[in-house]
Amino acid sequence: MTSATIVPIIGGGPAGMSCALWLKNYGLHPVIIERKALLGGMQRASPYENLWLLGRPGETARQNADAFARHIALEDIEILYEAEAEQVRRADGGFALDLRMRNTRRTVGCRLLVIATGTDFRGRDWVNALAGAQALADAGRVLIGPAAIGEPGLEIGTDVLIVGGGDNAFDIAHRLAAQGKHVTLAFRTKTPRAQALLSERLKADVAARRVTIKAGVAVAALDAGARIGVSFDDGTRIAVDRIVLCFGYAPNTQAPWIEALQLKRDGGGYLVVDGNMETSCPGVFAVGDVSNPRHPCTATAIAAGTMAAREILKRLSA
Repeated sequence: MTSATIVPIIGGGPAGMSCALWLKNYGLHPVIIERKALLGGMQRASPYENLWLLGRPGETARQNADAFARHIALEDIEILYEAEAEQVRRADGGFALDLRMRNTRRTVGCRLLVIATGTDFRGRDWVNALAGAQALADAGRVLIGPAAIGEPGLEIGTDVLIVGGGDNAFDIAHRLAAQGKHVTLAFRTKTPRAQALLSERLKADVAARRVTIKAGVAVAALDAGARIGVSFDDGTRIAVDRIVLCFGYAPNTQAPWIEALQLKRDGGGYLVVDGNMETSCPGVFAVGDVSNPRHPCTATAIAAGTMAAREILKRLSA
């Protein structure tokens, strides 16, 4: 094994695992660098059934992640768990990737490398900006992202405020209404961003008074007590048991080593790639949701990992 065959993949979600699998089958040596103790990425955050992944009916996103990770284990692909990239340096016509792990440090030399760092739920800025929100988040009463509200065994209460007007917000509102909860759905815009199918589905919940929609408003203040008092900027006020923030996703591109590469990004911070998944820095590829703001999902992430691997083989075989 030499640096000519080693391909570090930073991130162990579906895109990173897919890329690693193809590279291993091509006779190369992929190394998955995963900052957590398990592979799976954002799939690990979702307790919901994944209805969209061909060939895995009836499985939750977490079960999908388990199946993918088992496949990687069967291929004996090298994985560095609880490891993070610290620095990427130009070296010997390629790169030297400095890693920090729990008890040691390691440098991996390579000609090419792959970024598969994925996304995270937006909402932390909202929590930081609103007085009292951080304490409520610490207590599990303000939840960031749609996944947490579906955790088995979570005592939600009877009244839930969902902040956000996109697909996830409308989907979670419908799910909670089906459980007999009363949901208030609040968003800043006059019209929601959710796709028409989800908006139409929620109309029956609104008609049955299981869901109340407040458009064109923002949360102005929170009061913690036995219930959370929520004041809006239109002067209205409600009391709820839980608040769920559904603001979409943000790409994980803020790490200093990514900043140092000076990669081209779009207006949302996503890495810009060409048709082969290569970034503006030759030899650095980006796969999965971190470079796909338009169509993020498990299926496209798997495909992107495959596309990058095929191009990497061509480069390393030249």
